[in-house]
Amino acid sequence: MDLNQLYSEHQILLMHAADAISEPARRKHLAAAGIIGGRIFDLLSSKEAAASVSWLPWTDRSRPAAHLVGSA
Repeated sequence: MDLNQLYSEHQILLMHAADAISEPARRKHLAAAGIIGGRIFDLLSSKEAAASVSWLPWTDRSRPAAHLVGSA
């Protein structure tokens, strides 16, 4: 898959999480963003890109993920 498409899907999911009217909906969107973030990490890692370090799977970085959405 195209890296730009993954970035776009990731950002859209974060925006949906920020706009969610319920906590379960917010968590659903964050979980989906985490899956996409993991795919971005895998793709960048496979190409040995230095940027892959900032795309560690969100399941390992749940606090920063929640902080990003909370401040959006």
